[in-house]
Amino acid sequence: MQYTLSYVLTTFNKLDYLKITLPLLIEARKPDEEIVVVDGGSTDGTKVYLENLLKENKIQVVLSEKDKGEAHGINKALFLAKGDWIKIVTDDDLYDFEAIQVCKTYMQNHPDTDVLGFDGYSSKVMEKTRFEKTNFIEGFHQRKKDGSAFLFCGLSLLIRRSSLSYLGLFNANYKIIDMEYSLRITSMKSKVAFYTGHAFINIVNPASNSVKFYDVIRKEYHRLRRTYPEARLNFRINNPILMMKERLNRLTRKLKPAPLPAPETLLLQYETLIQKGLELFKKNRNTAYEILDSEI
Repeated sequence: MQYTLSYVLTTFNKLDYLKITLPLLIEARKPDEEIVVVDGGSTDGTKVYLENLLKENKIQVVLSEKDKGEAHGINKALFLAKGDWIKIVTDDDLYDFEAIQVCKTYMQNHPDTDVLGFDGYSSKVMEKTRFEKTNFIEGFHQRKKDGSAFLFCGLSLLIRRSSLSYLGLFNANYKIIDMEYSLRITSMKSKVAFYTGHAFINIVNPASNSVKFYDVIRKEYHRLRRTYPEARLNFRINNPILMMKERLNRLTRKLKPAPLPAPETLLLQYETLIQKGLELFKKNRNTAYEILDSEI
């Protein structure tokens, strides 16, 4: 079957979160779309869970084996994907799938567009009603003015699969793979469109890779600032996603940390955040959004 859109997802030992987020994607998937899941060799029952979903044809592709990090896993998923467009999703974040359909239609109608991005929100499991908006669209406007590279979150990436031969794969030398990728592809002569709505919620939690590897990521962030100096207007330490991760990092790393809630309590808080996020997306649909063209 020829698919229009491939949702590609990587996961590793986050079954409790996956059981909440993946059913939302399965419910949203259209008949001409596929779900490709690459598991990095989980030991928490993820493999069996995914294989059962595959047997039920609720997801279309599963690969479970050890990998060398998130970039390696995503690159494997990109090779397995058959859709004309690829939407990268994660195992513990939330998406407005109706907005993604709007973006997909735009890509279908604009065959010269390589990548489409959008803004979203950042939140933290211990702050169940706090959603901070990202503002990556400022970098998009700056690029239209002077052609400078800009960063945006990988949660918003919608990529034309045929453009990968030009854009390239994800760089396995980084932990902060989405920021490296967004800066690299926007520094090229790629055509990038941007949806003006907020269609993802980054849910920062103690199991997030970006929390576990925060010290490495912080160093890589400054490394990217040096590599792409023309993007300096878009490098902001007060980026809400980075701020959320930093607050959680301080909570888990300081000498006398406040104790984290028990895992089951964190999961309940996470489920509450998911429901609040779905309500926020529904409310946003009363606002008219547009997609800005990719000309620079």
